[in-house]
Amino acid sequence: MNQAEYARMFQVEDSHWWYVGLHELILSHVAREAARLKRPLRILDAGCGTGRLCQLLAPYGEVEGVDASREAIRFCRRRGVAAEIGDLNALELEPERYDLITSIDVLYHQGVRDDVEVLKSFLAALRPGGMLILNLVALEWLRSSHDVAVHTRERYDERTLRDRLAAAGFRVALLSFRVSLLFPLVAGYRLLRGRLRSARAAKAGASDVVLPSPLVNRVLLCAMRMENSLLRRLRLPIGSSLFAVARKG
Repeated sequence: MNQAEYARMFQVEDSHWWYVGLHELILSHVAREAARLKRPLRILDAGCGTGRLCQLLAPYGEVEGVDASREAIRFCRRRGVAAEIGDLNALELEPERYDLITSIDVLYHQGVRDDVEVLKSFLAALRPGGMLILNLVALEWLRSSHDVAVHTRERYDERTLRDRLAAAGFRVALLSFRVSLLFPLVAGYRLLRGRLRSARAAKAGASDVVLPSPLVNRVLLCAMRMENSLLRRLRLPIGSSLFAVARKG
């Protein structure tokens, strides 16, 4: 990821509709898991970025964060999150240490050499019945300058993600698109922006991480909360992200 992206994330993660909606969805699954186990969870956020999700997960147990970027770790420390530097391609995780692993918008990065091997390492680090939560970019035709900025290797489709989770040994509990209600707006914006940008600007890789006006942000967050409610009952057929919950065994 371009280093400037971490500063942008740090500035907007607490309030931007996309991050808030995603974090609320993740926490709804974590809360149910904590209630099911009836004890504090041991959690790893693999690719923790600037540490906002680690902060939000802290009430549910003991949280560890790891990221390959020293810039990300610097922002984690500004949040008071004790994350560690680590490369997911070579990370040695203690077997059956965690109840829950989150890896949010990480596996699609160019720096991940083999996503199935990384998933296998997550599987080994989970306790029997443990939970993995993923969010990934979806649909290759939505590729834009944002993907340049965050060093996207590939954008996933449902079948690819399901097959790779299965190849790693996971049982898929939930796999659905996200950002579905807003998909026409998001897709139209991405495609139009891609056509209007110059080749030089696209190469520079400016991302889409910009906080909209307070009113627009509230409206978009309401749409994401409606979508989160729908995801409790059904699978959404299209969107700009894929969200997965998978279990060991």
